Amino acid sequence: MEDPSLPQGPDNVPFRFNRREISETQIHQSWNRIAPALGRNARRSPRRRMLRMAAAVLLIPAIAYGGYFLYCNLMADGMRVYRTAYGEIQQVLLPDSSTVFLNANSTLRIPEEWKSEESRSVWLDGEAYFEITKRPGAADARFIVHTPEIDVEVLGTKFNVNMLEARTTVSLKEGKVQLTAKSEISEGPKVIMMKPGDEVLVDHEKSRLRESVNTDQIADWRNHRYHFENTSMQEIAAIIRTKFGYEVTLSAAAAKRTISGDLYAQNIDQLSKALSVTMNLQIEQSDGELTITTKD
Repeated sequence: MEDPSLPQGPDNVPFRFNRREISETQIHQSWNRIAPALGRNARRSPRRRMLRMAAAVLLIPAIAYGGYFLYCNLMADGMRVYRTAYGEIQQVLLPDSSTVFLNANSTLRIPEEWKSEESRSVWLDGEAYFEITKRPGAADARFIVHTPEIDVEVLGTKFNVNMLEARTTVSLKEGKVQLTAKSEISEGPKVIMMKPGDEVLVDHEKSRLRESVNTDQIADWRNHRYHFENTSMQEIAAIIRTKFGYEVTLSAAAAKRTISGDLYAQNIDQLSKALSVTMNLQIEQSDGELTITTKD
């Protein structure tokens, strides 16, 4: 008969169980059927333990990786999220009339509601160019860009933030910026006050300030233009992986080559052709992978 001890109500699971008495004879028969299998499992238990341990070792990184994306999804609650695909560029108008240009393979999260008495904060993963409006007379006019490695605090300014694999670069065109590294810095300052023309590179536990940089071109990627100055093929390969989603295999000779100059490319095909012609490279494209070798 149905178990009356299970309470009814909207908070309970949508299924129930019925109880049925089982005789001693049925219990012994069931035990006799499963006992031999348990013996075989016991003899194989050391091997199974090893397999389980190996599976656990492989599973832990997967859980951590999945946990990161779960965190991002949870964070999206109460947030407005903008995402760009590989090769896509998007312009975002913020509630305070500031403008953000979001580069390919990037994510920008902003609060659904902006309160005038609080500082303005956004969360960036990827690359974006910011044109921030000033808020005269506001109780807290700060604008903060949070990234995994650094926080960038500004008042009213134009600047670019680029996360390229393990390196984060901030380039300041106008205004004033305070950059703060989140992790301990073993080489270079942890807090840097930037002025126009400055560029800061944060890589692992190191920070480096470059002054008098030509910041007129820092956001030309909005127009699909690439500016290279003695740029190595390893760095270009990182750009291709990050912005277009292609894996890149470089030959030893191709990896040693550098390029200085300007290229225009709207997609991976145009960029591959431009690199092939200007750097005398053989570039083969197949199944989301580029193989780059020298022609000579």
